[in-house]
Amino acid sequence: MIKTILAPLGGGDTDQAVLGAALLVAQPFQAHIECFHNFLDPALAAACLPQVSYLYGAALRSAMEQLAQRGEARVAAALHHYAEFCRLNGLPTDGSARSPQGVSASMLQGSGAPVDNLVFHARHNDLVVMARPQPGDGVPGDLLARIVLQGGQPVLLVPPQAPQRLLGTVMVCWKDSAEAARALVLALPLLRQARKVVLVAVEEANGAAQASLQAAQAHLGWHGIDAAAKCVGSGSCSIMDTLWSAAVECGADLLVMGGYSRGPTRELLFGGCTQAALAGGELPVLIAH
Repeated sequence: MIKTILAPLGGGDTDQAVLGAALLVAQPFQAHIECFHNFLDPALAAACLPQVSYLYGAALRSAMEQLAQRGEARVAAALHHYAEFCRLNGLPTDGSARSPQGVSASMLQGSGAPVDNLVFHARHNDLVVMARPQPGDGVPGDLLARIVLQGGQPVLLVPPQAPQRLLGTVMVCWKDSAEAARALVLALPLLRQARKVVLVAVEEANGAAQASLQAAQAHLGWHGIDAAAKCVGSGSCSIMDTLWSAAVECGADLLVMGGYSRGPTRELLFGGCTQAALAGGELPVLIAH
């Protein structure tokens, strides 16, 4: 059961996508959406922008003033986006009541290290809904990876445009790994709400994928989920490209996958499915480590 959803708002264009996706998840569970904005201190923002390190004197002071103004503008924008979200969905901005659908929302503000603060709040919610950072946001480049690895909860990563639906067809990217198994279990509340569930595994040379896929299918059956299952060949494509193609073929609204099954260091050095999913994609992806 999902009862609390963390929705970080950066005060940018992707806030609407985050709020829209959070609402789609919250409605069937009558859940609470906890919005959070972290004021980005100019010094912390500057540390994430390499070009600032080359400035000094008046140029550095001017850059820091601009970062401070940008930070204040993002606070105002995040609060405005939250207020508009509540207004459009009949929610009081203080989180004191629920909408007719049973959804409620509240807004928290913080300052300081953005990753540490987000990790803290992630650990005290059932799900985190996030958008990929946009160029110039001034947040650490490893923000998403650290939330996935350290937050302790699944992360629903949404594209820049708000999804129209999430729980029509859900595709589970299956692999015989601890991370995939954990993602499957954490996604069970969503899978039970889905109209259709498809388990997809990429074929392996030893044929082990098929046996593991059938076992995962049987596992879901015990939870009352009648999932389809299929193995796909990767050919000359990467595994993630193969999974994206499979998602398009089955008309998936949402992908579920385990994160960093190869280990974060190997993925950062050599690439992998998790890094590819964090870097881009047109579908929402639920990732759990």
